[in-house]
Amino acid sequence: MRKVFKGWGQAAPVLPVAALVGLVLAGYVHLAHAVLLVAASAPAAWLLLRASRTGNANVEARPDGKMSAAAVSVERSVIDVLPDALVLLDASRRVVEANAAARELFGVRLVGRDFSQVLRHPSAIGAMDRVLSSKAVSREEITLLSPGERHFMLAALPIEGERPAAGEAMPAMAIALHEITTLKRSEQLRADFVANASHELRTPLASIIGFIETLQGPARGDPAAQDRFLEIMALESARMARLIDDLLSLSRIELDEHVVPSDSVDLAHVIDGVVEALSLAARDREMSIAVDIDAGMPAVVGDSDQLTQVFQNLVDNAIKYARIGTAIRIDGKQIERLPETGGPGVVVRVTNDGEGIAREHLPRLTDRFYRVDPARSRQKGGTGLGLAIAKHIVNRHRGRLVLESELGVGTTVSVYLPARAGSQNAK
Repeated sequence: MRKVFKGWGQAAPVLPVAALVGLVLAGYVHLAHAVLLVAASAPAAWLLLRASRTGNANVEARPDGKMSAAAVSVERSVIDVLPDALVLLDASRRVVEANAAARELFGVRLVGRDFSQVLRHPSAIGAMDRVLSSKAVSREEITLLSPGERHFMLAALPIEGERPAAGEAMPAMAIALHEITTLKRSEQLRADFVANASHELRTPLASIIGFIETLQGPARGDPAAQDRFLEIMALESARMARLIDDLLSLSRIELDEHVVPSDSVDLAHVIDGVVEALSLAARDREMSIAVDIDAGMPAVVGDSDQLTQVFQNLVDNAIKYARIGTAIRIDGKQIERLPETGGPGVVVRVTNDGEGIAREHLPRLTDRFYRVDPARSRQKGGTGLGLAIAKHIVNRHRGRLVLESELGVGTTVSVYLPARAGSQNAK
């Protein structure tokens, strides 16, 4: 197999598929070499083979390592289906060609613009400068802040060729941007999870160890202190047990999140069981639970135990954080079109009259261990995992969890779920 350019072996592990396919189509990389690198990826290999059949990838490097101007012609219909942004630039850093992902990321009017003015990131501009000056592959991890925070792996590679015909732009480099936002967020979530889980377990464990040492020492002969300390130790042990149970439950749910349940579940029956189980807790706070479920609400496809866990978490939260003496309202009805799928479904809303939650906290309420008021949550026995568990269960059921709140008024949590085909009133 012919060696295409120096340093390819170092670039391959981080070069996005988009850049690889684009360079094959431009004639810069030999098809056989590229296929070996992406053999594990069926979609990428298919694109490469498709390019080969159209005749755009059957261009080999000349003995001097340069490509002819004709070899850089890119078939737009092929590169536009690539998920990663791919841009070809000339020696003055002006855009010669861009695929659909690049146009979506940077704007449709991209060709002909100075790319350093489009992507105003110091690391990206530095990578382009290094390619132009040293003809070396350059890789950078960059973060774009608008709209939102998005992370990308940028690969800049030189393209060498003969002088083009009059009026023909000659690409000098290829820029590929592979988005790694999900990966970065997952890494951060894992780090936060380890830090938070260890903290949540360490606090009650330290309390228990401290009280044991006190009971073995100064309080050895003090029955009153022993009773008080043992009561606190029992509460802290129960807190650790709840936390471990929730962690195990969340782990099991995430493991099966990709598997859609197949049973038929009557949500009215599920909610009746939840209300019966939590009615005593509501009475202890002088609260009532009002249920209004449409009689003709269709069944849903789901796991009865998991859906029970969802509504137990939501109603339990409503009881804990509502004002004493108020009512918890549970409403359920059929809807003709779900927001995501457009198919028929149901929505169940759990509403409380409480202090409400500030708008800036709402997007993070389903994150693991996130609490608006950590001290109050722990005092009420919360683990910070209830809404995270509910969100993952609803995701497994291909539904949607929506939180709405107004300070001083209260909070409503809505659960949207697909209706079972052929069930009563399902359309």
